[in-house]
Amino acid sequence: MEERIIEDEGRIIKVKRNRAGGIEDVTEDALAPAAPAAPAGEAAEGERETPAPAAPAAPDGEAENGEAETPAPAAEPAEDGEEVEIAFDYPDEEYDEDMVGLTPSQLKRAQEERERARKEAEAEAEKLAAEGKKALLSGDYAAAEGFFSQALAYNEEHLGALEGVWESRTQGFEDIAPFFVPENAEKFAGMPEEVRSAILERVGERLKEERAALLEEMRPLKAAVGEAREARRGALSDNKRYYLVRTALFGGAFVLFLVLTGVFSAFLLRTPDSWPVICMGVSGVLALIAFICLVLFLRGLVFAMRLAADNEKNEGTEDGRRLDVLEEELYCLTEVLGEDTAPAIDGGS
Repeated sequence: MEERIIEDEGRIIKVKRNRAGGIEDVTEDALAPAAPAAPAGEAAEGERETPAPAAPAAPDGEAENGEAETPAPAAEPAEDGEEVEIAFDYPDEEYDEDMVGLTPSQLKRAQEERERARKEAEAEAEKLAAEGKKALLSGDYAAAEGFFSQALAYNEEHLGALEGVWESRTQGFEDIAPFFVPENAEKFAGMPEEVRSAILERVGERLKEERAALLEEMRPLKAAVGEAREARRGALSDNKRYYLVRTALFGGAFVLFLVLTGVFSAFLLRTPDSWPVICMGVSGVLALIAFICLVLFLRGLVFAMRLAADNEKNEGTEDGRRLDVLEEELYCLTEVLGEDTAPAIDGGS
């Protein structure tokens, strides 16, 4: 029985032809340690033994197990000759883990089962898409979108269902609001080019007009938001510096007075005078006052830093929130119309 080992990456089988006319598999995966050779004249049952060139040929009829032995070539010993590399071209097929380890009959049944399931899914998708088209003609857009969505569950590449979903979602392409939802825009950008082109032929001009209006509103608004942010940035920076300096001063004072309290407490048992008690009490009171001030200014510092961080965002002002909405709508239109049509916006940061 002949066995062949195929390299998965290179798809190459290497064989070596010896002078005896035999072919040996010398693929790397096939070069496993060989089993120890059986003694001459003791070949296993069911196998044909080839004796070494130097061994004398057994007499006729004395081969064990009733099998004939193959005599060694008389001309020359069987030395390994040159290696011959044979390349086989196989069609590229998608690797399917579920098909690994199946016998040919099991593989055939599995492929037939998959093909049958695929055809059933396509038939069901066609049926649901037809129901969706009927609902569209009757003006029931909600039901039509439901039918088309179910069709896509059976066949996500059904072109009619993909286009029908958007036609029903936009009320026959009269309402373009769904295009301004980021999730919808990203899904639209990933649709087949054929479907995208068909939809943009019907709404592309309106979407471009909307984008032009957005840009016209965004440019002055972006500049105004940037200028207002820059004006607040200086005052907020001064406020943050004010609290930072005082927090550091009172933090250092608290540590100093706390250390002095400990130092004076060490003299309580060394001297009978009362000055260590007085100094320790004063240092403790001052440490307490410094700690209270430290907490107050630390809270002010945290609040000042939060204000400075919020100033860099658009959510802090009405104009900023409006600018965020416009930027999100522009992003959606860029996804829908294509990256190559993305406009540049000038304005303050």
